Amino acid sequence: MSEIEDIKRKIKEIEEEILNTQKNKATEHHLGKLKAKLAKLREELREARSKGKPGKGFSVKKEGDASVGIVGFPSVGKSTLFNALVERESKIGDYDFTTLEAIPGMMEFNGAKIQILDFPGLLEGAYEGRGRGREVLSALRTTDMLVIILDIEEAEHQMEVLSNELYQSGFRLNQEKPYVKVVKRGDGGIRVFKPTDTRLSEREIKGIASEYFVNADIIIRDDLTEEQLIDSFMSNRVYIPAIVVLNKVDLVDEEKVEKIVKAIESKGWKVIPISAKYGKGVEELKKVIYEDLRLIRVFTKPPKGEVNYSKPMILREGNMIEDVCKRLHKDFIRKFKYARVWGKSVKYQGQ
Repeated sequence: MSEIEDIKRKIKEIEEEILNTQKNKATEHHLGKLKAKLAKLREELREARSKGKPGKGFSVKKEGDASVGIVGFPSVGKSTLFNALVERESKIGDYDFTTLEAIPGMMEFNGAKIQILDFPGLLEGAYEGRGRGREVLSALRTTDMLVIILDIEEAEHQMEVLSNELYQSGFRLNQEKPYVKVVKRGDGGIRVFKPTDTRLSEREIKGIASEYFVNADIIIRDDLTEEQLIDSFMSNRVYIPAIVVLNKVDLVDEEKVEKIVKAIESKGWKVIPISAKYGKGVEELKKVIYEDLRLIRVFTKPPKGEVNYSKPMILREGNMIEDVCKRLHKDFIRKFKYARVWGKSVKYQGQ
């Protein structure tokens, strides 16, 4: 029996055991352990399927204030959208796999320089290594945001396939990373520290954690599902924002566009209808990309000078004064004494 077939057999056995095990206090620990084991086996299966499929990968130097990857099926308008966003020419054709490499470009918006990356199209089975899927998905992990582009004629099917490919590859789009801290210890087994009223019991948490740790303190702040807890223990999860772009809206009537937008939005996605070919909706998309990256402009002012409004420093929401210092000069922080801040982030202006 091959390695892949053996893993598949184990997965089927665990799935059947979970299905046939009634959940109650007596089985909570065991079920948690089974679900964690199932997640590990699925990851092993993905890796096993990818073996023996070497590729040169995509080497793109990150530049600008943030990076955004365009992902979609072949021939849905990725390169046309890329050109509209960065105002340059990427090769375009009406046949599959026109883009064979990762093509970088720079979008400028509101003072920010945002790197846009045009990748080859994904196919169903990409996370298992089909086509160049493994290389594309690996490169997408380095970006700060995904723009998922769909052809309006097949939008719902494409969305279903792409969201599954990304999920199976470890992407947790538009989700906050749950707070789970693990402190490994030399002995004592697993101890759990969590809020009193949570969906997962201490027994369930211990069952899941026991597949990853022998002796550890598990500190949880949030009310997590089993899946979220398992994700927090896996090393390949990526938490970044994503926007869905519904392309070629110029080819159908408004009623159909509205119907498809509502169907995809009902599943929790933010959808921007566009016609990349004619530029419709592109400016709105630029604005949403900038906002969802949570970029902010910081204007510097010398102690006895005027504010420099011509060249804002672009930071991310949540950055601190220390991040500003590092951007100014690598040695600036050593000589730093104090700063005065104006804006919405402070209670008193100039404090």
